[in-house]
Amino acid sequence: MRTLQTELIEKGVKQATRGELVNPSIKTSYKRKEMLTRREIEELMGCNRDTYKRVRGAVKRR
Repeated sequence: MRTLQTELIEKGVKQATRGELVNPSIKTSYKRKEMLTRREIEELMGCNRDTYKRVRGAVKRR
């Protein structure tokens, strides 16, 4: 009888420890870590966005 844990291991969603592998011939897939540059990280955080301010009712970019 299959359990949820074994299903997740076979699909590659969960990494298996030594004791959890039922069928050792099944290889789990590993994802490569995504390496982001400093510029990409700053863009995601919103550091280089334009700043807007209301001046006499109009919205202007600073």
